[in-house]
Amino acid sequence: MTAVRTLLAFSACVVAVYGALPKAQPVLQLPSYVGKGCSRNDPNINECVIRVGAPAIKKVTQGDPKYRIPKLDPLVVDEIKVQQGTRQVGLSLSCKKCLLHGLQNTKFIRAKVDWDKRTCDWFLTLDKMRINGKYNVSGQVLLLPIVGNGDMEMELRDLKFEYKYDWYYEKKDNGLVYVVIDNSTFPFDVNFMTISLENLFNGDKLLGGNMNTFLNENWREILKDLRPALSKSLAALTKSILQNMANVVPYDVMFPEKYPL
Repeated sequence: MTAVRTLLAFSACVVAVYGALPKAQPVLQLPSYVGKGCSRNDPNINECVIRVGAPAIKKVTQGDPKYRIPKLDPLVVDEIKVQQGTRQVGLSLSCKKCLLHGLQNTKFIRAKVDWDKRTCDWFLTLDKMRINGKYNVSGQVLLLPIVGNGDMEMELRDLKFEYKYDWYYEKKDNGLVYVVIDNSTFPFDVNFMTISLENLFNGDKLLGGNMNTFLNENWREILKDLRPALSKSLAALTKSILQNMANVVPYDVMFPEKYPL
């Protein structure tokens, strides 16, 4: 009886220990929409990255649960803030749970991969991005107090992005080496921007219309404060997508020594 009790106790301990261990992540191949990927020994690696990445953008923005990629068009941004303080404009504008539309139309123009420095630059363009959501604004413009809340819509045109990141390698418990995305930034330029704020001054059409006209005439000043929040969101988003895939696709699968037959 003592032996049986000992065996049962040991079995319970084994079950408890193994049950407490974290589940091993799956080992996956590259998704079908990126084909066979790019060999790390390809002398034309930059061209390969474009060839593989350009057609994959639309698929990625549709989401892929297998690789933990959510739907990205529209993209939800938790909060966008504009804190403008000049002699002409002093306002505080915020938009929570804003929706960014149009990322699926992003074009992958150029890539620059440096294996020795473990850095990568992507150059992308987008004809138009639309942002809408609920806003709150307060402040002063040309000595006129500004206040309002309601629907907001912005449209950014002729965008040029540069996504920059570096990486390192990490060997996991399964003995395989994986890529870990490290620092990343997403600076961008915009050629033109429009903004429309509904329900300014408690719905006063005349004052609201004049204020929207003024804001659109000074869109570059608005963009200066808008840019950091958007850059941060896009950098975090892109890093998350790449890392989610890199967590389950080993380095030797993602960038094999030679192309599979």
